[in-house]
Amino acid sequence: MKMRLSILVVAAVLLSFVPAPKTPVVHGQDGITFWLTGDDTGAAILQEVADKWTETSGVPVTVTAVGWGDAYAQSLAAVADGSGPDIIAGGMSWGISLGSLGGMVDLGERYPEEIAQIAEISNPAFYNAILTTEGNVYYIPYNLDIMLMYYRTTTFEEAGLAAPATWEDVAAAADAGLMGGWSWGNTSWIGFQGILKEAGADWYTEDCSAAAIDSDEGLAALEFYTALYEDYGFPAEQVNIADGFEAGTLDYAFSGEWEATGINVAHPDLEGTWSAAPVPAGPTGSFNAFIGGKGMGIFSYSENVDAAFEFMMYLSTREAQEMLTELSISNANSIHVPPQVENYDLIKGGDDVQAAIATQLTDAAGPPICPGWEESNADVDLVLQSVLFEEKDFEDALAEISDILNAGIEEYGG
Repeated sequence: MKMRLSILVVAAVLLSFVPAPKTPVVHGQDGITFWLTGDDTGAAILQEVADKWTETSGVPVTVTAVGWGDAYAQSLAAVADGSGPDIIAGGMSWGISLGSLGGMVDLGERYPEEIAQIAEISNPAFYNAILTTEGNVYYIPYNLDIMLMYYRTTTFEEAGLAAPATWEDVAAAADAGLMGGWSWGNTSWIGFQGILKEAGADWYTEDCSAAAIDSDEGLAALEFYTALYEDYGFPAEQVNIADGFEAGTLDYAFSGEWEATGINVAHPDLEGTWSAAPVPAGPTGSFNAFIGGKGMGIFSYSENVDAAFEFMMYLSTREAQEMLTELSISNANSIHVPPQVENYDLIKGGDDVQAAIATQLTDAAGPPICPGWEESNADVDLVLQSVLFEEKDFEDALAEISDILNAGIEEYGG
């Protein structure tokens, strides 16, 4: 039965007033300033790593946390004003958008040899998602986030089922009365993208010349995505995995790797009753999942470009990544996922979680790099939600998303 829910449309308006950062901006000989998108705990962890680098470089670094709700707007304001930090670490596609405005240093042009080294050691799905269509490098990787499946081993064993490894297994779990849900990416393009790619479809053509979603494969993806909510019992609301597992109202769910360290903390009695795995594969055999995280780049007005780049290169070393993983787990009970493939062995959270992350990272994709995506994805979410909760026709929805993406290419492609 179709669920009919009213959709609350939140219009995000970029205001002319942008909140100031928490600490003064410092330029020139006084050191490097770094805006880290996230919370104060993450900034304190990075500050400790930065202080280690300062011991040998002699260059002080000041790390400031900027909330996700403010960071992109503050970055746009910084580009417009020509004032702000030296380095920003934030959303993957921000480097592309800010770079297209002339606000970021083209690192590939200025440091070609070093950037070639970064490209060689980085997770390819993440690295490719922070390049422009012309191959400009305004960002290098800071950390990764990856979608995983969490499941109750006990309830699946009682039902005589293994953890869902395919779309068909998801249907079988529903038939057995097992309940699923979505946390990160619920009813949004972030959750839908993996399914789209598992079906063999994509948002755009490879050269970003046109939208590509309006296809038979796109239709299959949208049908399965809708079935999760219509037929397989996924709630419309974002689930709390730890609470759902504890209450017995949730048997499996999709979210980011950060969930892994909070389940047993929230409910210690759950220890040993759950595990993590890659997301189920689609008809193509792909188990593609969304890969997120932060990239980092240097604003074009920085007076400390070379020093800032040296610090970013230090953050790409195993020494720095080991510090970030250790401090994240000990100070914040959170998982830092290094962007370098050779450093996956540093991942914390338990052997099963580490294995699930490492496997899922072999089949993952970041946000599109095509012109207009950053400006269009909120409208894509609204169309997806109208299919899920307002019975919008599948083919009409695909055509509308295609129109949105093509309009973005036309407006921002220059």
